[in-house]
Amino acid sequence: MKWTSLMLPEHLVQLKEWKKEQYYDKKRDLTEWEIEEIEQTIQRAFKLSKLVRLTLWDNHKLQDEVGKVTGTDAYKKQLLLDTDLSIKRISFDLIQKASMVDEDD
Repeated sequence: MKWTSLMLPEHLVQLKEWKKEQYYDKKRDLTEWEIEEIEQTIQRAFKLSKLVRLTLWDNHKLQDEVGKVTGTDAYKKQLLLDTDLSIKRISFDLIQKASMVDEDD
């Protein structure tokens, strides 16, 4: 006899959600030094008009976005990133890492 037949449907739903959460990436709290390094990398990429790779935390996953920084919106605390397809508004809070991209990559 299977144990799952003795469980309530609500318990099964909670178990499935718990299993999904096991594969979530954790959002790290950045130190002041890391935040300052990210800011300097973004400023340098903007001044030199170079591509930048941003690692973003979104929907419990880390994902990379590559593009040129075209500006910032200080009031909304957002960064404007021009990717190949569109200009994206990225919240400062979502940025976990920033690095310059070589044109050869």
